[in-house]
Amino acid sequence: MTNFQKFGYIIGQGRYHEEIIYSMALIYNVIKSRITTYLRPYHLTIGKLNILLVIKHQAGIEGIKQIDISHHLIVTPSNMTKMIDKLETDDLVLRNALSGDRRVNIVTLTEKGKQLIDDLWEGYNKILLEEINKLHQADQKDLAHTLTSWLTQMMD
Repeated sequence: MTNFQKFGYIIGQGRYHEEIIYSMALIYNVIKSRITTYLRPYHLTIGKLNILLVIKHQAGIEGIKQIDISHHLIVTPSNMTKMIDKLETDDLVLRNALSGDRRVNIVTLTEKGKQLIDDLWEGYNKILLEEINKLHQADQKDLAHTLTSWLTQMMD
C-alpha cells in the first residue's frame, strides 16, 4: 500500500483531479504541522502570523482597515475581530477607530509586533525553503507557473 492508498486514492489511475487535490491538501498539512511547531515558542498560530504579515506588507504607515485584513485572508469579520483582540492583548497590534467613522478600525503593528516578525522570519522562511527545495529548481518554476495560472483562471 502506497502512502496515497491509505488516503483513499491510487496514483496513475487517471483520476488526476484526486491526485492533484489530495496531494495539495497533504502537502499543506505537512508544511502546516512544521510551521505550527516552529511558531509555538513565539505563542503564535499560523492565523495570527498571517494577520501580522498582511499588516506588515499591506498597511503602509497609516495602517490598514480591519475589514481589509479580513478580505485578504478570507476570514469573516467576526472571526477577524476575535483574532485582532488576541493580538492586541499580546501587544502585537494597535487598533484605532478611523477619524470620522468610529465603525471602521485601523490596525497597525506595534514595535513588539514588528520585532516578533523580524525574530521569527528567518526560521519560518527556512522551513518553506527546506520543503520546496525537495523539488528540483526547474520543477519549482513549472509548479509555480502552473498553480499561479490555475488560480488566476479560478479568480476570473
